[in-house]
Amino acid sequence: MSEDGMFSEVKEVLFGDSWKMWVGAIVLSFLSICLFIIISPWGASGGVLNWGEQIIKPIMNETATEITKHRYAMLNIMIVIGALSSALMAKQFAIRIPPLGELVKGLVGGVLIGVGAIIGSSCTLGGFYSGWPAMSFGAFIFTLGLAVGTFIAVLYLMWEADKYPGISGGATKTFLGAAGWQPIVGVLVFIVGLLMLFLFPTTPEKLLEGSAVMLGFAFIGLLIGWVLQRSRFCIVRALREPFMTGETSAAKAVMVGIIVGLIGFVTIKFFGVFFPLSFGGTGTTGYAQSMFVFGNVWISGLLGGIIFGIGMTIAGGCVVGSLWRSGEGQVKLWFSVIGMTIAMPLTNSFKNQFLEWTGGQANITDAMYLPTIIGDFVDNDLFLSYLGGVLFVLVAIAIWYVIIKWNEKSGKLSRM
Repeated sequence: MSEDGMFSEVKEVLFGDSWKMWVGAIVLSFLSICLFIIISPWGASGGVLNWGEQIIKPIMNETATEITKHRYAMLNIMIVIGALSSALMAKQFAIRIPPLGELVKGLVGGVLIGVGAIIGSSCTLGGFYSGWPAMSFGAFIFTLGLAVGTFIAVLYLMWEADKYPGISGGATKTFLGAAGWQPIVGVLVFIVGLLMLFLFPTTPEKLLEGSAVMLGFAFIGLLIGWVLQRSRFCIVRALREPFMTGETSAAKAVMVGIIVGLIGFVTIKFFGVFFPLSFGGTGTTGYAQSMFVFGNVWISGLLGGIIFGIGMTIAGGCVVGSLWRSGEGQVKLWFSVIGMTIAMPLTNSFKNQFLEWTGGQANITDAMYLPTIIGDFVDNDLFLSYLGGVLFVLVAIAIWYVIIKWNEKSGKLSRM
């Protein structure tokens, strides 16, 4: 094969047709494991909360953490840049302005996502895609809420389409689509993303101050954005499609990603990686084990998941889905990001009162960690505790798989 032929083949793989979603899921889980090795797995809502705090906290005479010092805020920015560069390189970028009703749904959905994320202390990453591999019991409660909320929202969307089709009626206006200049601009955008890495110097003093963490998150965020757009990875589809059409490919892709993440997360947690670089060389016992284990159980997790599920289904994207689609030029998702950016810090200011009302706690960790729960039944044997946690996650995935395959054949849960 000639060099030109080889180059064209590589170009087609990287920038031609979209990847299979399960391929993206595997790569994204690998990148999340890399983030965990640095300090913590892939999450999204905390970064958007920080964005909103840049606006809300000064009004309340408070100081927000600088974006360049908040790893998830920076990660999210780089995800948008990565998705934008990928869309441009593949000539898939366009400013897409849907009818007014869809813009309103994007904004309202974003607000509900923001409220649900704060109440449930999670999003589809921390409370599901990363939460399950982290063996957080609360993640399963939050996911149950997501499923219920998604089903409610699907029923609403079907009702709206039947009774009030004019709400979302009308043509989507498209600008700057599939232009010949896009690949060149995409390369330039990617280069800008790489140049932003110089915001985080790597002198020995800066490394100990956390610059290495920020550098790692910024670089991997750029890659995550690129992979998200290439594979069109969408957790909303995984939860929504079985209730709408019965289609299962997105759900199965997410299952594959969770299993890959589980392998990496359990390895890190079991062997107790202590992140010496991130913590000035001192190490922190138990830090890895408690990572992404939140106190979002029962009322807080279930209610937060329901609200979040309704919001993401109406908006057409969760937190991370809204971010990478914003990079593609989807204006509806711009409104979603605006809604969640405003709602998260405002809801967060009332979170303690809500937790007091529900009897929840903000900082429960060990009590909600599956190996800790199982350890009470196996004399705290570490291996058996972790084995039980892994089996719990795998059984949950198996049950989910059986349900969606049954529905694919019977259509009992599908609304279309």
